[in-house]
Order: sequence, then structure tokens, then C-alpha cells
Amino acid sequence: MPRFAALNAPRATLSAAALAAMVMGHAAWAAPVAKPAIPAAAASAPGAEAPEAPRVPEQSSLDGQLFYQLLIAEIQANGGDAGSAYQLYLDAARRHQSGQLYQRAVEIALRARAGEQALSAAKAWRQALPQSRDAAEFTSQILIVLGRPGELAAPLRALIQLTPTPQQPQVLANLPRSLARLSDRQVAAQVIDEATQPWRQPPLEMAEAWAASGEAWLMAKQFTKAMAATRKALALQPNLLTANLLAADMIGQQPDAEAWVKERVSRADAPPLLRLAYARRLASTQRYEEAATQLDELVKVQPEQTGHWILLAAVRLELRQADAAEAALKQVLARTEPAASTPAQPAPTSSAGNTASAEAASGDIALDKDREQAYLLLAQLDDLRGKRADALRWLDLADPRHEKMAVQSQRARLLAQQGKVADARALLRGLPESEPRDAITKAQAEVQLLRDLGQLPEAYKVLEQTSARFPDDHELQYDQAMLAEKLKRFKDMERLLRRVIELAPDNPNAYNALGYSLADRKVQLDEARTLVEKAAELKPADPFITDSLGWVAFRQGRLDDAAKLLREAYIARPDTEIGAHLGEVLWAQGRKDEALRVWRESQTRDRDNDTLKETLQRLGAAL
Repeated sequence: MPRFAALNAPRATLSAAALAAMVMGHAAWAAPVAKPAIPAAAASAPGAEAPEAPRVPEQSSLDGQLFYQLLIAEIQANGGDAGSAYQLYLDAARRHQSGQLYQRAVEIALRARAGEQALSAAKAWRQALPQSRDAAEFTSQILIVLGRPGELAAPLRALIQLTPTPQQPQVLANLPRSLARLSDRQVAAQVIDEATQPWRQPPLEMAEAWAASGEAWLMAKQFTKAMAATRKALALQPNLLTANLLAADMIGQQPDAEAWVKERVSRADAPPLLRLAYARRLASTQRYEEAATQLDELVKVQPEQTGHWILLAAVRLELRQADAAEAALKQVLARTEPAASTPAQPAPTSSAGNTASAEAASGDIALDKDREQAYLLLAQLDDLRGKRADALRWLDLADPRHEKMAVQSQRARLLAQQGKVADARALLRGLPESEPRDAITKAQAEVQLLRDLGQLPEAYKVLEQTSARFPDDHELQYDQAMLAEKLKRFKDMERLLRRVIELAPDNPNAYNALGYSLADRKVQLDEARTLVEKAAELKPADPFITDSLGWVAFRQGRLDDAAKLLREAYIARPDTEIGAHLGEVLWAQGRKDEALRVWRESQTRDRDNDTLKETLQRLGAAL
């Protein structure tokens, strides 16, 4: 909504001639306008007879008094006395019942960052001219900026009502994103439901209104309410893309969401965006074979979309299907070929080829982002094939200046694999820092490198040093706590996690990590349950938090509750560690065949998972 650009607008300096012209332009503002006989929304309703347009009096009411009042107001506004200018315009607007004069009063207040004054003028505007769509829009926007959701429903409802019927679906669709800046997402969803209530029941019922409700509740993590609203939208309009995408977002959270999406993408006319959303959801839950199937279909329909090919290549790499991944990356390189391309260095021997221009290699031009991503994946591909020298050359093409963290982290990992650990660490430490946060990012990359090498004490030392430099960074404290647990320094871990909770009391991961650790060590189980329940309150339906709830229940001897929770978590996210936990609970219940089946499934995803290996060894289970 661009009108708030006035908040940051520079103060203009007007010449006398320009100022006079501006004030003369207000003659039209001051002309009294007859109120329409019926609301704009009703006038555009099907079957309604449009009223005759009201006549604007030919003679302007811009008398001498108003002329000089506006002139003085503009001089004061441009001279820095916004308060006086605002009051003059507001007074003139009230006397002349002029929407444009009200708008000018609002804009002056916004430019002066006087939010309450802007709101007062907007409310006065709405009261004086209740059929003004602009008044409703300004009032809504200002309330959102001021964080006043309690007053929002009425102006939002008026905004929808005063919008011509053909444009109402778009206004409804934009509501969740318009209210996204409100900190309390549940309150935002309630406001949207209240504002859209007339359009969620006959005779005005619209699928877009239900979809807006569904999206708002999804943003609030209230999945049951979100799915109920989405079902209503789909019942009214099965092909509504917004509602179908909402269903895709809730796969793993609501049992019927995936069935609906699978049915829609099975059709020949399936929207590519829905298929893409489904593929991404499958990939995010490690269902790579199914994701690849969807992406294969997608690139047939939209072969020109290089992003589809990149995602397909990434999925094929996860499946260790090197040739298929390379074939997808060839498509990316072919479609992002620079106009004039001359190889700048010996090409990697991969059959994907090297088509980077000399300018790109020297860093004189910015690489296409998709092409850069393709180079990164080609580096992973050659690393998978054991061609580490070629992998490094792909990384040189992706980042000729050697300054991008994502690329150089991968380069450092390759150097470390070649035994050049000191060089890898020096590379990361030497990366430029444009802001303090960059130092933290560099330290995190170095810690990950050391963790991958199994050098956990050294990684912990790096985190200690960085945390001393940034003692109030809760992400660093959390990373250090997780490493402390790996090193079995449990007192340090508890101290650090309690510090994270102190610094970021709305961080669900800290509550979950501390609660899970206590339960896993069979200590302070009541506190463990309280902590994990707090995490679930902050982040409902998260499968890893649900896993922790199940593990706490298991440690407390509540086997049926544990099995129910862990099965729910495993269905939502078939993660290897969750599978290890579910299998152990089933084993404890005497359902050993089912436990073995879950463990076998989990092992196919990550054979080297420490939790799964330890569980099988401790229970003496052979797969």
C-alpha cells in the first residue's frame, strides 16, 4: 500500500509560483460533493441499478478565506510547522466536507510521523464521508502501522464493502499479508474473520474470504481452523489457487490436505504453482522420490523455468542420482548462457561443460542467480564423484571474488576433505565483514566445518570465543548449548539454554531442547514436560516438538500417549531420529514387528544416524 511512502518523503521546498499553483489546485477539493444515494458496493452488486452520477456544482466554494487558509497551511507544512498546517487542513476539511482536504491533513501528519494525529484525521474523514473508500483505506493502514488491531475490523469491512464487486476478491486475498506486520498473528486472524464475516456467509459468500481466513489462521499456526476455512473455500471454488496452495502448506499437519492436493495435481490442467508447492513440501519431508516425480512433470510443462530444473537437480543429488542431476543442470546452463561467452579458465571435466564468460570469471559482471546455484550444485556433484579439483573450479565460477559465505563455506569443506583444515579455517576467517553479524555467520560456518570433521572440542572453543564477543546473541548461545550436549557437558548446556530463554523468551527451540535433554537423561521429568509443552504452545504442530512430547511421555511411563504422539510426529515428518523413538516405544509395548518395520524405513533415510544406531545396539535389535 504505497501511500505510506509519505512517512519517509523528503520535505519539499516550493517556489512561490508553484505554491500558488498548488493552492489554486485545491479549488476542486473545496467544491462540495453530493453523497451517493447508495453505497458503492451495493451500486456494483449484480442486478443493482446504478444511480445517476451526482452533479458537481460548477461554481467552486474556494472563497478568499479558504484560499489564504490553504496557502498559509502549505507555507507552514513546507517550513517545518507540520502541526499548524495539519490543524488548518483538518479545520478546512471539516467545514467543507472535502475528502481531499482530509487526505492532505492525514499526509501532513504522516510526513511528520505523527501517527495519532494522522489517525484522528482519518477517523474524522470516515465519520464525515462514510462512503469514502479512501477514508476506510487510510484508516486501516494507519491502524496497522500503529499496531491497533482492536479498531481494525470496522474500517476493513468498510474497505471491502466500498470496493467494486469485481475487485473485492483481490482485496480479500491481500488481507493476510496486509496484517502480517501485526505481532500477534492470532489476533490478526480474528480481525480478518470479523472483517470478512459478511463475505463468509450467504448471500455474499465468497471463496476468497474463506481463503483469507484460512491463510490468516495458518500464519497463526492454528492448523485445524486453517484447514476448516480452506475446505470451505475449496467447496465454493475448487480451482481457487490460493486455497489449493494453503492445502499444500498443511500437508503433514492436517490428514486430508495431501489427499486433496494429490487429486488436483493428478489432472492434466494442474496449476504448475500447485505442483511446485507440492514438490517442495515432499522434498522438505525427505520424500525425494515423490518430489522428483512431481518435478519431472513440472519441467515438461514449464521447461523455461530454470528454478524448476535447479530444484530437480538438488532432489536428484539427495537421491545420489548423479547423471540425472547433471542432466537437469545442463538445462540450467543452456538457459542462462551469457550472450557472449569465452571460457576464462580450463573447464571442469564434468560433461555439463563450462560456459562462464571471461567477464563473469573476473567478477566484472554479476552472475545470474540461477546459474550461480547451478555451479554450486555442480560442485556438489563432482564432490560426490570424487572429483574435488573440478568441484573447486565450479566454486570459483560461482564466486570469482571469493567473498560469498555460502560458496566459500562449501569451498572450505572441500579443502578440509583434502586434509587442508588450516587453509579451510583461514579461508573462512578471512572473509570480509560488512557488519557485526557477518562475524557470527563466519564463526558458525567454521563451527559446522569442525563438527563435520568430528573436532567437537575445537568447535566448542570457537563458539566460546565468539559468544564472549557477542554475549547477548541468543542464536550463538543456543548453538553452544547444542554442542555442549554433544560433549556431555550437561551443566553448561542447561546454563546456556536457560540464558537463551532469558534472552529470547519466545524461542520454542530452547524450551524444546532443554525439555528433551532432561527427559532423555531421565531427570526432572515434570519440568521437562512443562518446558516441551511451552515449546508446543509457541510452535504448534511442529513434528520435532511433538517428538519431544512423545519422548517425555515415554520417560514418564505413559506408553500409549507416547506412541500416539510419536506416530503423529513421524507421519508429519518421517525423520530418522523420530523413527528411532517411535520404534523404541513400539518395542516397549511388545509390538516388535512394527518397531522393526519403522526402524528399517528410518535406516533407509540415514543409515549413520547416531540415535538410531545407539537404539538398535542397546535393545539388541537386528534389522
